Amino acid sequence: MIIKGSSRGQSTADTSALAHHLLSSENENSEILEIRGVTTNDLAGALEEMRLVSLGTRAKRGLYHSSINLDRDEAPTIGCCRWLAAADELERQLGLAGHQRAIVRHVKKGREHLHVVWSRVHPTTLKITRDSQNYKKHEEVSRTLEARWGLRVVAGVHTRRRGAPRPVAIATHPDWQVQERTSISVRDVAGALVDAWTTTKTGRALRVAVEREGFKLALGRRGIILVDAAGTPHSISRRMQMKVADVERRLSDIDKATLPTVQEIAALSRRPTGSKKIMQKKAQNTGFGACDTQLQRGRRPGSLLGLSATYWRALGYEVEDAEDVLRVQLPGSTTLEDCGDRITLIRVGEPTDDEIRILVTAGKSRGWESIRFFGGSENFQRRARVEALRQGYQPKQISLECEDGMPQSTAAAPLPEHIRRRLFPPAVPQPTRRPPSTPATPIPDREPRQ
Repeated sequence: MIIKGSSRGQSTADTSALAHHLLSSENENSEILEIRGVTTNDLAGALEEMRLVSLGTRAKRGLYHSSINLDRDEAPTIGCCRWLAAADELERQLGLAGHQRAIVRHVKKGREHLHVVWSRVHPTTLKITRDSQNYKKHEEVSRTLEARWGLRVVAGVHTRRRGAPRPVAIATHPDWQVQERTSISVRDVAGALVDAWTTTKTGRALRVAVEREGFKLALGRRGIILVDAAGTPHSISRRMQMKVADVERRLSDIDKATLPTVQEIAALSRRPTGSKKIMQKKAQNTGFGACDTQLQRGRRPGSLLGLSATYWRALGYEVEDAEDVLRVQLPGSTTLEDCGDRITLIRVGEPTDDEIRILVTAGKSRGWESIRFFGGSENFQRRARVEALRQGYQPKQISLECEDGMPQSTAAAPLPEHIRRRLFPPAVPQPTRRPPSTPATPIPDREPRQ
């Protein structure tokens, strides 16, 4: 038996989505077994009433939603009475006895399971039941009911015997959801990975083996991961049910700098097939760059590349010389391509403020008299213009691709006052000495009338 649960109900939209999920037509059968403690028999209205009760307390999430799952062959042996008994046992363990609740039984793809939703706020005392240590409580209830009804024992993280290894599931719930969307079986991925692992002895050989099966190794947030044909990342240690240290030891001979990121693989998988020119045009859309408009009018000076390589290496970046372009590896997964009079950031997503600063500083250091920003969104180009102004460029020296064809009065519109004050703060006036006052000239009296 596997029990899962978490707090929710932070808004009306959330309770409505939960009710829709519990009564979704995706299930072969959805049956409301019980609605207790509320004034309505409508499930959506019952969940919303529970949430409204929680508004009188400090609870940000007033509901607790739990699911009780059994093996496919064990579920038919559990009748309605035992399902309700399982909900009662879980209720006592969570400290939710006497609270409002709703129970729905599902049959989805031939698998029967139970959903229970409680109000975390007692309807009489308005006290909130804490949801801490809920994973351990779920496992304790599962072990109790397995022993009571003779069900298969599932190894749990919190209830395993002393000294037993920590169990690792072959896949998480989000993994199973991705499997339904992509139709790529998690077990097939795990099987292919196990075959490649057992038939190779080094990380490089493993990389060749998985690529032969249509997968790729990529660089994730926590190390090397596996990516399938749909661009879905898979944890190698989880699919292999091994320790992370053992996986890292096997993959230690792979140069991580040669691995693509998950975002880069996903971007490639989303590109439509077509001619080579279309593919090149799509690839250029990921570039965010700047160029010197004065040098772009003439021939590209090859001598600038040598100066550029010296500049980047002095900053501590890795530089690769590829014919008429320099490839510079910035922190993270961003690559910078420097052509001397044109610099392009190749990345997925909007450039960061630091990357824009690096871009403008490079152009400023090599004496670009004017600078033009191209590619990406208007937001990127306008942020880059603000950075160029901050580094000393005049408004007439900056042009944006997004403003091509606009009237000059519009493209070169004056800066908003709040930006001008931040970029060019007014000088503090120095106190000046007042000149000595001179005596006033007396005004002669008016002559008396005759």
